[in-house]
Amino acid sequence: MASLVNPLFKPISVFIAAAILAACSQNPHHLAAPAGMADLATANLPPAAAEYKTTLTADTAGHQHDSSDAAAAAVVWRFWRDGRQIVMERPQLGLGELWQRDGKALIHRKLYHNDRRAIEFQEDDLKMLGNKPAWQKLALLVDPAVLARLAVGGEEWLDGKPVREYRGTAAGAEWHVVIRLDLGLPVLIERTADGTAEHTEL
Repeated sequence: MASLVNPLFKPISVFIAAAILAACSQNPHHLAAPAGMADLATANLPPAAAEYKTTLTADTAGHQHDSSDAAAAAVVWRFWRDGRQIVMERPQLGLGELWQRDGKALIHRKLYHNDRRAIEFQEDDLKMLGNKPAWQKLALLVDPAVLARLAVGGEEWLDGKPVREYRGTAAGAEWHVVIRLDLGLPVLIERTADGTAEHTEL
């Protein structure tokens, strides 16, 4: 069962790394990563940190691009990643999530900063709840199985930073993803499905 962590849990130490940019592009998915590039097929992506803004737009009248009929909600959130842990924080809501690797085991903590408490889920809890995501999916912020089904653009450079664009339909949604290749981190994720558009960018 999920356990309640000490209400005065210690602050989480995270690795803070470089800032990130955005871009676009267009050709193959499983190329060997050149020197200095992250291998998106591995679960061991380099440490990174980013602040994202996600906007969710619901098409209330069936016209996705008519702003007068669309209800939009935006949330700013932060992401940190190193080889052992992944942290996602939503400062506006006072909420956070921590994922940790302990050998082959995965631990998940839901953080409630306003209440100074956390709920911890051990590996067995996650399996029982059917909520044990692959580390690679957590670290990349996009399911690798989705990326594998999208059309892949060629490598391009923006302000000296390598990026690649992915577009297409997968898992019942339309996707547009741009990934910075040296960090293995998205700079843009757009997903549209069932009348709802989700736009995440740095």
